[in-house]
Amino acid sequence: VKDVPLRATVGAFFRPNLTMIAPLVDAILSQLDLKGHERVLDLYAGVGVFSAFIAPQVSALTLIESYPPAVTDADVNLEAYDHIDIIEGGVEAVLPELEGQYDAAVVDPARGLNDSVISGINDLGVHKLVYVSDDAADLARDARILAKTGWKLQEARPIDTMPQTPYFDTVALFLREG
Repeated sequence: VKDVPLRATVGAFFRPNLTMIAPLVDAILSQLDLKGHERVLDLYAGVGVFSAFIAPQVSALTLIESYPPAVTDADVNLEAYDHIDIIEGGVEAVLPELEGQYDAAVVDPARGLNDSVISGINDLGVHKLVYVSDDAADLARDARILAKTGWKLQEARPIDTMPQTPYFDTVALFLREG
């Protein structure tokens, strides 16, 4: 992806259309608008595709992924960076154990977020959330829930990651005051 080699073990989620991952990464990076000092979370991180491009632009990065082979792949894919923590476990279980404050989070959940994840993100002081979704209904449901806890949708960019099908990804930017 964008000349960065990435390992993905069979069974780990990886978007099938390789040529469309680059525009997805570009949209995420654009919405994050990183300055180099941020602490960022990558939740539901898979093999670390997004983190491979976020890592060079932040001071600290924490990935959380529940599928053990994907975590092993992320370790390999991100071995060049020493400011990254890769944690194996469910996002719901790991978030309450994290310490400190984070500036931003990238989420790519399979079936949307739940209240405990949203609460965990809020508790860590995150004020910028980039939400990647391949299901518009999940994104709409979660946008309503996020709005109730102070998040405001700033923009949503559809990315046709699966051309000639009815499926697409959306990269949505939410900001939270306080």
